[in-house]
Amino acid sequence: MILATLVIGAIALFICFVYINNRTWQIIGTLLSIIVLCGSLFMITANDHSHFGMHKVTTTTTKQIYSASGSSANGVNMVLYQNIGTKGTENVQIYATKANQKKPGHTQADEFTTNTIKKASGNKATLKTSETRWEYKSHTAKVWFGIAKEDHKLTKRTNTFYLPSSWLHLSTSQAKKLQGQMAKMQTPQAKAQMKQQAEAYVKAKMQAAVAKDPKLATDQAAQAKLTKQYAAEFQSQLIKKAVASVK
Repeated sequence: MILATLVIGAIALFICFVYINNRTWQIIGTLLSIIVLCGSLFMITANDHSHFGMHKVTTTTTKQIYSASGSSANGVNMVLYQNIGTKGTENVQIYATKANQKKPGHTQADEFTTNTIKKASGNKATLKTSETRWEYKSHTAKVWFGIAKEDHKLTKRTNTFYLPSSWLHLSTSQAKKLQGQMAKMQTPQAKAQMKQQAEAYVKAKMQAAVAKDPKLATDQAAQAKLTKQYAAEFQSQLIKKAVASVK
């Protein structure tokens, strides 16, 4: 609409200046045409540089995400990151949107997007995305400036990943090294050694628990629960050692 007004103003100015012979009406028509023409140019410029007739609207969505490694083999869940650009100051985060997803997705790689990692309680990882876009203040503003196609134009996007303490945040190169470390732990010899170490760890922890609470010596259900807990602790320590070796 604003372009049509601009064209009308330009044509009216030409007609008034060239074809109207009456001096009074020529001056009045020319002045009005100039006002319409300059007003249209001013509003076009204001819309282009200052988003005249528009305002920013922010929308926020939150969804559960899953490990970038697909199934959490060996209890390892992770979100990966890959540096982009020559400076290495920007990156994309790699994660899955569905459980056991074969090919993970990643965050947007553009100048509007910022990624943040935060620790969260619980055992579920979530992604909170906030997007700020320009939108027309009213239907009238959209009619006047809609041809510029500025509606819903993105100005800022913030991805905040909330990861449980058990989740890892590694670079893609670190993840490859960790995969190699975990593969070494799957050999028969390594498994046998880890089994012995796990049994010794659980036994020592159980003896300490019974010494602290003698009633546990006859409580089979409590012992089974503690055995499972101590075994998980041992596995967690192995994973932490493997992660520490690739950082």
